[in-house]
Amino acid sequence: MSIEKMSLVNIVGNIDDMDAAMKVCCESGCFHPENASQYIKDLNGGTLLQDANPFNPLIKRIVDLSYKMNFKLSYQDGGGQNLKPSEFDQEVSRIETKFEELRAEREELAQQVNNQEQVLIQLNHMKGLAEKFDDIFACKAVSSRFGILPNDSFDKLKYYNDKAFFFLTFDVDEQYHWGVYFVPTVLRDDIDEIFRSLFFQRIRIPDYAHQTPDIAIINITKMLEDYKAELKAVEKELKAFIADNKTTLRQIFTALKYESDTFELRKYVVVKNSQFVLVGFVPKRLGEKFQEGFESLPSCDCVLRGVDADPRLTPPVKLKNNWFTRPFEMFVTMYGLPGYGDFDPTPLVAYTYCLLFGIMFGDLGQGILLSIIGLLLWHFKKMMLGRILARVGIFSAVFGTVYGSVFGLEDLLTPFYTDVLGLPGKPVEVFNPETTNMLLFAAIGIGAVLIIVSMVINIILGLRKKDFERSVFGHNGIAGLVFYVSVIAAAALLMVFNVNVLNPLFIIFCIALPLLFIFLREPLSKWASKRKDLKPEDGVGGFIITNFFELFENVLSYITNTVSFLRVGGFVLSHAGMMAVVMSLMEMIGGFGSPIVFVIGNLFVMGMEGLIVGIQVLRLEYYEIFSRFYEGDGKEFCPVVVSYKIDD
Repeated sequence: MSIEKMSLVNIVGNIDDMDAAMKVCCESGCFHPENASQYIKDLNGGTLLQDANPFNPLIKRIVDLSYKMNFKLSYQDGGGQNLKPSEFDQEVSRIETKFEELRAEREELAQQVNNQEQVLIQLNHMKGLAEKFDDIFACKAVSSRFGILPNDSFDKLKYYNDKAFFFLTFDVDEQYHWGVYFVPTVLRDDIDEIFRSLFFQRIRIPDYAHQTPDIAIINITKMLEDYKAELKAVEKELKAFIADNKTTLRQIFTALKYESDTFELRKYVVVKNSQFVLVGFVPKRLGEKFQEGFESLPSCDCVLRGVDADPRLTPPVKLKNNWFTRPFEMFVTMYGLPGYGDFDPTPLVAYTYCLLFGIMFGDLGQGILLSIIGLLLWHFKKMMLGRILARVGIFSAVFGTVYGSVFGLEDLLTPFYTDVLGLPGKPVEVFNPETTNMLLFAAIGIGAVLIIVSMVINIILGLRKKDFERSVFGHNGIAGLVFYVSVIAAAALLMVFNVNVLNPLFIIFCIALPLLFIFLREPLSKWASKRKDLKPEDGVGGFIITNFFELFENVLSYITNTVSFLRVGGFVLSHAGMMAVVMSLMEMIGGFGSPIVFVIGNLFVMGMEGLIVGIQVLRLEYYEIFSRFYEGDGKEFCPVVVSYKIDD
């Protein structure tokens, strides 16, 4: 439960072995590269490599082709099916060409099938025509127009009885008259304009429709069956082609992606003459194993150094936690990684988050169900939030047992405590008025303890860095800790034991003096650091005004931060109250609807209040705990690896 120790790595070698050295770095999976450009001056003329990645164009073609062929690229053993790298482009081109040919043929046949089906639909409305299409279209003096005319437009044809045309109807449906109009060819344009104004939609009879509509339907139906058979055969061939070649594409992709991701490491390399320099970090525990990878490269010198060997480089941060606390790294990284050498707050977050969530959302049945949901989310969706739910659900179940609450049934566990354990009742009776005050005071107490722990952590971190303003004189330092603990202790003694410790000595040394230190924190910290610039930059007057309001804000923050934890006790009462409403609704509805209300009510409370409690606990972590000691300015450890994952 700490931050992984790192070692600084310097790799120097002949440029002929540069690609092999980069492959060792990628294959190790533990090398975090640093931009070596700052070493150019030290090398007296070194240059950065700016070569474009030659593998990306072909990789993009393979990715695009995989989308078209509807399969997912992934790692595949085989290295390109024993193909030479020089043959990759040729093989991909062969697959592209054949695939496009089959796909174009399939699309053309699919279009033919669609056309034939549309023609058959149209011809089925023309069965009333006894004349042959060939004879009709052979007429020179008379032109014909097949199509559909809206029913309301058909009624308007009577207004054009004086025009030289006639309309023949074959079929009528709810919207249209299916038919044809005949017109002398010399008057065709005028009549076409009339029918266009009546919203006539022309139907083009294909040139392969011969004889009467009845005979044409028979012939085209046979053509349609032939096209469908051809389409089925092409689809089968295309499917078999994809199945036969997707493994080859995956193998080529695997080989190219390895070369491409290795090549990307070049942007971190500095070259001078025939030498290259590569700098980075590796976990200290893996340093010797990392060095062993360069034993086969005699020209390469891999040297491990301490992380502080070069002050220009900031070591990356890799968190190292156990199985229980590891999922809560998600909350820490959301706020920001700790700096290298700082305190990893993940364990603190893990245990305090589970504790506060369990107290606020205490229910044995709902807690177990929440854990099951979390396990399912992690198993099927690999959601890190699912692992967190599995843990907080256990704490909810534990506190639910203490409250005696099972899916909102507050008396279900009472016989267990009275008859089995011999207790007078449940350990905590939430609805008891006396318990309400106890819960609220306990919440304040938990908050005070967590705030004190946060201050202690801040003091330790400040002392490590010899930051006296942070560790000694700040409002979260020793001065702030003394003031806060004194006020909390005085209030607790007075309220619980009726003991008043607020005598002059206590007030002077435990309250006034710490506040004075906080007020004078800047000059005092400079004095402790043996600095001579003790005079305020903005003058004494500006210093007094600024620090007075800052001191007032700090004192106010002690109060607000502590009171903020009242929500912990408040949500205990809120959860019990919402479940009481569900039980009341069950009694009102009764009968068959009662179990339905019970299930829906529990699911609603779990969903809504579980989300709210989760957010509120996270808020307490960030604003009341993290803000006192955590800076979150660390740099993430990002080792170079070959990734075969393609983003959707």
